[in-house]
Amino acid sequence: MSKKNQYLSLIFFSILLSFPIKVLSSINDNIESLNTLSFNSIEYDEKFLDEELYSEFLREYIFSQPEFAYATAIQNEKSLLLRGARRERFPTLSGRVVNDEILDRKIDDYSSLRKRQDDSFDVVAEINQPLYLGGRINSQIRFAEHEAKGANIDKKLTTSQLVLEANETFLYAMIYYHLHKYSLELLEGLEPYREKMGSRVQSGAIDPVEHAVFLARLNKFQSTIFTLEARSKTSIANFENTFRISFEFLGFPKIGISMDNEISKNDSFGLLFKESQYFASLENVNVTKSDYMPKLGVQARYTKYDIDQSSNESDIRGGIYLSFPIFDFGRGRAKINASKARARSAQVEIDIEKKNNDVKENELITIIESSYKANEKLKDVFQDTKKQRTIIRDRILLSGFSPITLIEASENELIQLQILLESEYKLLAS
Repeated sequence: MSKKNQYLSLIFFSILLSFPIKVLSSINDNIESLNTLSFNSIEYDEKFLDEELYSEFLREYIFSQPEFAYATAIQNEKSLLLRGARRERFPTLSGRVVNDEILDRKIDDYSSLRKRQDDSFDVVAEINQPLYLGGRINSQIRFAEHEAKGANIDKKLTTSQLVLEANETFLYAMIYYHLHKYSLELLEGLEPYREKMGSRVQSGAIDPVEHAVFLARLNKFQSTIFTLEARSKTSIANFENTFRISFEFLGFPKIGISMDNEISKNDSFGLLFKESQYFASLENVNVTKSDYMPKLGVQARYTKYDIDQSSNESDIRGGIYLSFPIFDFGRGRAKINASKARARSAQVEIDIEKKNNDVKENELITIIESSYKANEKLKDVFQDTKKQRTIIRDRILLSGFSPITLIEASENELIQLQILLESEYKLLAS
């Protein structure tokens, strides 16, 4: 598999990875297999959208979103900060020019070297190598590593959320467009009976009450169609605003849906992100502590004197430096305690995320199990209702059977198709 296809698969199946999915062991007792295709229960003659085309469609949308660009920028920032933190171990080389001219002098003791210093125009090069900073450098590196890991997870979480949003927008538009179109086809099959029923009332063949019941049921069916039309227009408008293209029916996506033990062991992106924040906060405590620890290092300095006089005089100095705080009126303790409090709050956020994940996991199990088990039954019921509607229609044409029953069959067929499509959507979106 090429890297491009691997990445497309990663983007699309981040839908499944966006929540902790530990469902395999939970539903194996009830479902023998979870290897299926989305919208596999729909027999639609027009067209379907295969997985590669659908993934490409979503990929183009995701890469164009500012949320994805922002997450990518943050990931790059954290990566560069990690690189900078690792280079803190290296020495620092600096240089400066010292120009110290006497502008005015009023002294009496010319024997004092300190008071009668000459003018200087010197160049200084200095190298500084820290040896011990209270563990600051290592803590900063580990902090940056957790931050970089968190940024990577956050990018995956953002991608997953964009996939879910795009998937919902796309499927709703396709589903309700198809439902509205299907309902109009059913209505078209019922309209001829409006005139026929009127003619039969005028001829005295049927009771006017039966005609009134027929019209009432037909109007009710039309009201259902108007509702579907409104939802279809809303979904299509949302589709066009989201994807910035004119709507056309692209078909229902045929996506392979499967779960294995590896997927079931994955934690959610949200939980992984909270954990990375917690570990980063622990390292931040160590960084704060290091500000109040002894600091040890070596430094060397080369000085070239009087560069404006073509002098060859210079010297090299160096040595060890050691500094340590003695008393800061409690500022250090307050900052350290504040860092510890932030770490404790980050740990509590992990517990909250785990609790939310448990709720989502149970909800996910219920949705997958109910949708998977219901789809085949819904398909059979829908096909049977469709068949019965055809039988009733033929019976009416041959024997004058009441078309009210045909309206009832059409209503049931439309409702069952809507339930079937929404069940397929839930299975894919879960």
